Amino acid sequence: MIQQLSQHDLETVYATAVHTIQSQMNFSDAVTDLENAARAGHGKAALFLAELYNQGFRVERDSYKAQYWQKMATMVA
Repeated sequence: MIQQLSQHDLETVYATAVHTIQSQMNFSDAVTDLENAARAGHGKAALFLAELYNQGFRVERDSYKAQYWQKMATMVA
């Protein structure tokens, strides 16, 4: 379960997901990984998701999801 990962491991999940999105590979799995990392307390993952949803980059633009992930990021910090 991802919530049991260390911050170092969460950082690895985050970095891998970001690389996957930027490389135009499997976006849905990468977004799922980012969401899981963000829910487990990784603030950068939550901020990255907020930006993805705000800009509609590789995902459908969704201001509600952008606001949700922005709020999650501030709760982690």
